[in-house]
Amino acid sequence: MTLPRPDLDNRTFAQLVSESVGQINRLAASWTDYNASDPGITLIELVAWLSEQNLYRANRITPEMSRAFLRLVGVFQHPAGIAQTVILLRNAGAVPIALPERTQVSDPLGAVIFETRDPVTVSPAVLVQVLSGAAALQDVTAENAQIFDPAKDPRLGSYPPFGDTPTPGAALYLGFDQPLGTPGEDVALHLWTRTPQADALAAAALRQEWEAEKAGAERDCPPGIASLLPDWRQHYSARVVWEFHTGAGDWHPLTDVRDETRALTLTGFIRFGAPSGHAAGGPGPYWFVRCRLVHGGFDCTPWVDRIAPNAVTAEHAVSIDAPETLGASRGHACEHYTASLSPIVAGSTRLSLVSGAQQEQGWTEVLEWDLVGPHDRSYRLEPERGRITFGNGMRGTVAPDGWDVVLDYRIGGGIEGNIPAAQLTRIATSDWNAAHIPGLPTITAQLIVAQPYGAAGGGPAETLAAAEARAIAELQKPTKTVTLVDFASLALATPGVPIGRAKALANRYPALPCFTAAGSITVIVVPDCSGPAPMPGPEFLRAIERYLHPRRPVTTEIHVIAPTYVKVTVAAQLQATADSDPAQIKALAQQSLDTFFNPLTGGPDGTGWPIGRYVYRAEVMALLASLPGILSVSDLTLAGDDGTLTCDNLAICVGDLVQSMQHSIDVSIAGTTIFNRSRERECS
Repeated sequence: MTLPRPDLDNRTFAQLVSESVGQINRLAASWTDYNASDPGITLIELVAWLSEQNLYRANRITPEMSRAFLRLVGVFQHPAGIAQTVILLRNAGAVPIALPERTQVSDPLGAVIFETRDPVTVSPAVLVQVLSGAAALQDVTAENAQIFDPAKDPRLGSYPPFGDTPTPGAALYLGFDQPLGTPGEDVALHLWTRTPQADALAAAALRQEWEAEKAGAERDCPPGIASLLPDWRQHYSARVVWEFHTGAGDWHPLTDVRDETRALTLTGFIRFGAPSGHAAGGPGPYWFVRCRLVHGGFDCTPWVDRIAPNAVTAEHAVSIDAPETLGASRGHACEHYTASLSPIVAGSTRLSLVSGAQQEQGWTEVLEWDLVGPHDRSYRLEPERGRITFGNGMRGTVAPDGWDVVLDYRIGGGIEGNIPAAQLTRIATSDWNAAHIPGLPTITAQLIVAQPYGAAGGGPAETLAAAEARAIAELQKPTKTVTLVDFASLALATPGVPIGRAKALANRYPALPCFTAAGSITVIVVPDCSGPAPMPGPEFLRAIERYLHPRRPVTTEIHVIAPTYVKVTVAAQLQATADSDPAQIKALAQQSLDTFFNPLTGGPDGTGWPIGRYVYRAEVMALLASLPGILSVSDLTLAGDDGTLTCDNLAICVGDLVQSMQHSIDVSIAGTTIFNRSRERECS
């Protein structure tokens, strides 16, 4: 027996009226007549009557109705998540090996099986040298082979592909021990940055924004305009070209390049055709290809964790050995059939109806009937149950009588697919591989499988409560710029732009900051880059402005600008304990002040120095007084851009930030007093 479902809200009409009347004194103090004859009380009773009816209906909403309401706002329950990882294949033979889509790889025991998502040609070429930089190339081969671990060292195992300060002409060089393969064969490289999971979200947001722009252009613009939109893979500023060495120092562009890394800033694949005329030489005795920065630049220097050839995505899903016959149709409405294995991977099913030598295909899988018409040959899949349902003639056609229902599908998904690194080590000796890969025993002996990173993305099917919570969160996100908070929030949501902070100012025109400009909104943005004063470039600002422009009110001007940094210098005299080291205290004080004034991680709450916030002398004094070994702060002054020391708070403009400079810290040991007479004055 199931537990009774509690009511969402069990308040009665009398309780609703009583609660509302009780709020009158607080919300409308001038309202003093609470009698039933008052028209205001009549309105309260009317609203309470309607509310009681709505609560009654809300308490009787079924789960199916809730799912329908969610679909009305564009929220669908997620099926079980499919874990994914990228595997690397090494060919010990002398000729390339072609593997089909859905090639199965496994752990040594064959207990965990993943399938490749795409076909791949495994070249025998091995990446033996990696160089980066401009004129003075740095050998980063060792760094490329290490796995980045931020818990150990934020730089160990990663490297800047174009050098610490990328400029046009800088390049990432990849040296192979032999040509990449027969000219025209597909070559697949994969690049990992320090943040692969965040990169996946950024790539999805970029693709979604690009598809929305393309759909809008196809709807509203003349034919052909949509094809002129820049691809989502194009970086907002940097432009790179992939080239190969042809001998005598000459480099030619690679053909058919499909670069998902957005100028080496995102985790993703780089695919191209193996070049003709590839020659050894260039920066070393190997067969080199390179990614060269042509023009533009990066607001934040990109960092690469690893780049490797012969890469392919593998999913925690397994294809059944042969299509399964689920039964024979009786020609009834809403017939349903259950597969022998589950859960089924959504989107993987292929259904056909067979009657003797006749075969009817073209049936489409759907998860809901909402967009299905009476003549659509569709069937509804319930992935967790492994069940398919045919239509009723109004939502989807009825399967014809006497035909066998044959289903091909994949099973998988769930949290168990989130395996750690180095688990997938071989080509599986499965029936599916034997049927689809000619010469499997020979290929298995020649191919070495490596899984450098753990799999992620696996999870249980989303519950109804989780979907409802996600719907509420999605509806709360701003989609149009109505308030100043909306401007800042949407600026921070600009896909593909490394933005760390944003603040919107009303009635402000950047060129005339001292005058009120009605209808002009200025958004101040800070890139999410290291350093005491990160500054955005012009393309950075234009990218955010392009994103905000279609979301603004028609009568509003938007200006996206960089912050102005006020240089802050602290001069302080500290009294320390007798066992303290003055040099260490000075270094610690400098570090603490640098952290406190940092525009991204500083401020009173550690989320970045608030834009436009004054520097309060008392806060700085409290910060220094809290350092280990400090007894007291005997004197403290602040200086701004002009260098004039003051005992007052340091005022900055509403759109400014502070930049920590080299501070003057004097440390005296307890029992002695030091007065620095070189200062203009000391604060009492």
